[in-house]
Amino acid sequence: MNYITSKFNLLILPITSLLCLPFSAGAANDQINSVALQNPLRVSSLEDLLVALLNIVVVIATPIIIFFIIYSGFMYVTAQGDSGKLTTAKDSLMYAIIGGVIIIGAVAIGEIIGNLVKSFQ
Repeated sequence: MNYITSKFNLLILPITSLLCLPFSAGAANDQINSVALQNPLRVSSLEDLLVALLNIVVVIATPIIIFFIIYSGFMYVTAQGDSGKLTTAKDSLMYAIIGGVIIIGAVAIGEIIGNLVKSFQ
């Protein structure tokens, strides 16, 4: 055997036995410690999860919709009578309002479905 290999083996054996000591000591006890996982989402049902996700979407989408309404107004003011730019500004405003209605509609549909499910319980 090589001198370095034998020294390495003499070093590894005590270290591994020390690392395994807590496992062997724990196995000798009659009590086994149980581990409980905590829910990081703070929701208890699928309905609560969907409501939380919908609230996140509303919080993120509201400033975006407001930004696009303001941006379409800016485009309308800077169009200076150009029919192509006016059409683009009107379309942009229409799409921003449609997006807002979809977001508000999603919240309304979520509330309706939640109340319907609660009424059957």
